[in-house]
Amino acid sequence: MTDAGMPLLLDSAMSGMDQSSMQVDLNAVDDLFGDTDPLSLPSRPPSRRLRRRLDELRGRGCCQGLAWSKGGTIASIAPDGQSLELRYLRAKLNDATWELSEPKVIAPWQNLNGGPVVHLSWGPANYELAVVDAVGRVLLLNFNSDLNRPHVSRRWDGDAVDDLHTIVGTYWLNQLPANSRFYPTYSPAVKSSKGPDYTFENSGVPTMGPNHPHPTKSAFICITTNGLLKMFWSQNNNKAEETTLELESATSADDLITHAAACSDKTKSIYIAMATTSKQLRVVQVAIAFNTPPKTDSSQTAPPGGYPLSPSLGKRHVAVTSWFQTGMCESPLDASMSKISHIEMLPAHFDFQTKQWSPIVVITVRSFIPEPNSPYNQDVQSIIDRWELLTDQKQTVHPAFERLGARRNSVGSTPPATARLKKLDSVIVNKIVLGVNVLSFGRVLSFYYNDGTVEYRDRFTMNEMYREVNLDRMYSILEAGFHQSGEPSCLQMAFSPANYSLVQMSEDWQIKWHNPEYTLEDPNTISDSHLNAVIASCAMSTAAATNNNSNIDDILAVARKFPRKDQFAMKWVTDLVQIMRITVDYSDDVPHDHLIRNQHLQFCFSIFNHLGWNGEFNPRHFRSKLSTLALSLRNTVILVSLASSAPSAVRAASSPLDEPEVVNSLAGCARWSVDFLGWLCDALFGLLDDSKFMSFLTQANAPAQQLTNMTRYLHTKNEIALHLILCSSTRNLISAVCRRVGLLDSYAARALAWYSSRGEIPDTNSSRHAALHAAYRKVHRYTSSALIKADEFDKFLVNLAKDIRSAYEASLGPLADSQKAAKSQPVANQNSNAPKPDRVKEARQHCELGMLLVHSLPPSFLVVITKLFRQDLTNFRTNVDLAKLYFADYSLLEINNNPEALANWKRKGVKVDMFRRIEINRQAQITWRRCSRCGNAMEDLTSANNKPGMIFLLAQQRSCCCGGRLALLPSGVL
Repeated sequence: MTDAGMPLLLDSAMSGMDQSSMQVDLNAVDDLFGDTDPLSLPSRPPSRRLRRRLDELRGRGCCQGLAWSKGGTIASIAPDGQSLELRYLRAKLNDATWELSEPKVIAPWQNLNGGPVVHLSWGPANYELAVVDAVGRVLLLNFNSDLNRPHVSRRWDGDAVDDLHTIVGTYWLNQLPANSRFYPTYSPAVKSSKGPDYTFENSGVPTMGPNHPHPTKSAFICITTNGLLKMFWSQNNNKAEETTLELESATSADDLITHAAACSDKTKSIYIAMATTSKQLRVVQVAIAFNTPPKTDSSQTAPPGGYPLSPSLGKRHVAVTSWFQTGMCESPLDASMSKISHIEMLPAHFDFQTKQWSPIVVITVRSFIPEPNSPYNQDVQSIIDRWELLTDQKQTVHPAFERLGARRNSVGSTPPATARLKKLDSVIVNKIVLGVNVLSFGRVLSFYYNDGTVEYRDRFTMNEMYREVNLDRMYSILEAGFHQSGEPSCLQMAFSPANYSLVQMSEDWQIKWHNPEYTLEDPNTISDSHLNAVIASCAMSTAAATNNNSNIDDILAVARKFPRKDQFAMKWVTDLVQIMRITVDYSDDVPHDHLIRNQHLQFCFSIFNHLGWNGEFNPRHFRSKLSTLALSLRNTVILVSLASSAPSAVRAASSPLDEPEVVNSLAGCARWSVDFLGWLCDALFGLLDDSKFMSFLTQANAPAQQLTNMTRYLHTKNEIALHLILCSSTRNLISAVCRRVGLLDSYAARALAWYSSRGEIPDTNSSRHAALHAAYRKVHRYTSSALIKADEFDKFLVNLAKDIRSAYEASLGPLADSQKAAKSQPVANQNSNAPKPDRVKEARQHCELGMLLVHSLPPSFLVVITKLFRQDLTNFRTNVDLAKLYFADYSLLEINNNPEALANWKRKGVKVDMFRRIEINRQAQITWRRCSRCGNAMEDLTSANNKPGMIFLLAQQRSCCCGGRLALLPSGVL
């Protein structure tokens, strides 16, 4: 009889009675025996691979096989330990949704004499990855150029193959922030009592040393099982060097170190906690001194890179205790957990309210898994032990010794202050802790468990955090209604740089990406209040990631889940400008360098660019179209500026302007720029001939209503030309491009004059001279045949900028007068030295932000626009060949959104190289580099034959113009 046909014991059909089947309430069965707790099935026994993973954590302090870098690269160790797998998040080309890339397998070593690879650790600077093998050899990889193509910066061939050098703890020196005193923070987000908007509390965390003297570099510190500290650091000429210090002298097996952790301190030193096989917990303070440059007569420090480094290390034993103190924990399994699996150190924390420092905290984790054939029904359990490192502890002397000193008429000296480890209450968790991370500068701890769950705990109380939604005061995206977790059967996890999403290694060795899920309601029908909370949490995290130079791709992936992406992007950028005080007002006559170096504004353009992108060969909406051009303009200015003003070290070997490859790339920039100027003028002339648009300038409505109607009309036409020249940031970018075109034209004219005066050049480099001559002729051909002369259009923009400044002065004049009057009348009980807000500047910032968000133009601009179209633009058009301008080909800009143009691009199968600004097709057998965020592509020009100038420029092209990182595509994949 089959299982399907087998009658059940309680089935009425078995007895032949025509009665319904008996209903049994299993929950009520417990009451028959007087039990108050409901019956539950025993939990699933731990798997063999989980036991093996826990044995690894207990036996080796460093065995992290999955790690996520600040730049976005996800590195993992292959199951056999013989190679590495590289992944990254990428937006799909067809619909711009996000996914985890396929792995790229690399093995940048000749042999594995030290056994398999066992540990990975990412550095805070330069996207460096430390790879550690089973005997402690260290290989350093640099991912500066691409997400998935490293360069070896240090090889491990010269390291000793010795088990006593096995690494049990690692640490990277902190990277010095732009403000060398504080790390800025932007939380919490507090909901306003007057509306749905949020305000953000800005503060800072004092910097912790020591640091590498070069602000873009760090140093890798590791502790070996025999008590040796190794510091791998980069010399100013980028040569990797090593400095060592003996922390402990291991004379027996009991002295061997099993786990170690480190943290920086306010004393500009690091503290190291070490657990030994004899169950001791030792703390050592290590001073790291990089030699400082000599002082000049002007009392200024020499610039980094101008002197050789020779760091020195010193140590001081601080405290010692036992990490296995049974009887001090409430768990009955305490004595059964005689091995630790994790150790972490939390740095001292400064409280701005009390102006006090909290002590350093050492945390260890011990876990228990019942034996497979145990007759007892025992669950898994982890104990988290904590110790505070109390320094400056005064020693007391017994009164008998004091009386003895008094009888001898001697004066005793005060005993020196000491330090001790004070045991705090332990925390018991009925899960297996598989990983511990320190967040928020040591204020928050995160734990992930074998069932895929993640917990956040406060460092002081160890209470769970972010468990409940709190839309009034948010510190984390989890309090905005998101849930973060992986899947069961978890072995390892790694969190994104923004701590939004995670990747998980399961027991089947599969690596999956888990983005946080929104749980309050359906994202497609989300209410405005909940959406504002989501946007505020995204803005808070984006600001922190931006200042930390961290990747934000997973934040963009979260934003794409929600509808009304246009509204989402506008509110997101508005919050970012508020949090980070981003300058968007460039209406004053300021150097273009200030705008180009405003990387925070680039992030704002990048948000508009990505959320308005729906995949290749799909049209872009208004804001995304404007942002795409703004990012391309900025990238063009940067490329020409770097080529024309390369560092002296690069020019000493070969000037970029003397290399044909560089000049050909600049020729592509010149062509793209003159095409852009032609397209922009053609669009403006089209508005001049548009009777409906011109009617907005003659209507009798109020100026605000006229400009509102005009903006709506431009939105329906998807026409961005007017906003490009009225918004000060984009107008200044266009002006900078005009001047770079003039610069290239002058370079080409000088080069061609030099060649014409020399005639034939018979030397051995004649072929290279011919190539350089042809490249400069190409530049001259593009600049001289431009339908819109760059210098003339720049003058047109200068006059427009003057009109806009005059409009601001006229409309904001009363505000300026009232501000001057307020300054002349000081307010009682107010600090006269306190900075006073510039109301006029704030008003201009507000107007410019509105134009950047493509809102309605300021009412005072009606006079400017009327003069622009009725006088300035009309006069400028008289010197332009309108027919050639109308029939010109602007396909190089990739800005035409009509269906015919998009279908033509798709049929041709070509892209515009983002570096050389030429069309590249799928037939060419050249590998591509593609942006993981926006899909832009360029041919991989990396070659051993490249000259220093080309190498320098390619090194600066490590990111796309949108800020996304580039990845090398597999051969044959485009």
